[in-house]
Amino acid sequence: MKRGRWRGTWGLAAVLLGLPALGQLEEPPRGAPQYSCFEAAREGSGVSESLAAQLCQGASSDAPARCFLRAREGGFLAEPQALQLCQYAEPSDDPAACFLKARTSSFLDEPQILQLCRPPLAEIQNLCPYGP
Repeated sequence: MKRGRWRGTWGLAAVLLGLPALGQLEEPPRGAPQYSCFEAAREGSGVSESLAAQLCQGASSDAPARCFLRAREGGFLAEPQALQLCQYAEPSDDPAACFLKARTSSFLDEPQILQLCRPPLAEIQNLCPYGP
C-alpha cells in the first residue's frame, strides 16, 4: 500500500473509531485492537471503511471482524445482520457458530437467533441507547 494511502486510511479509521488525536500518527500504535479489527474486516473482503469502523468500534480484539467475515462467507447473513450479530464479539464468543447451530437445529426465526447469539455487551447497548 502506498505510504500516503496508508496514512489516509489510518486517519479515517482513527476518526471513525473515535481516536482523532491518533489520526496524526504515521503508523497505528501497538495495542490498538480496534484498528487491527478494522484491518481484518477490510482485508480482502470488500467491506467499506465505514462498516468496518462501525463493526470494530470498542473492539478489544479482531474477534468482531473474524465473526463478521465468517457470517458473510457462506452468504448466510446480509451485512446489516452480520454486523448486528458480530459487533462487540470477544475472542471467547463465537456468535457465527451459535447462529449456524441454532439455524440448523431449532425452529427460531432469524431475528430470534440474532438475539440469542449476540454477544452480551451488544444486548446491554440496546438497553442503554445513545442520545435522548
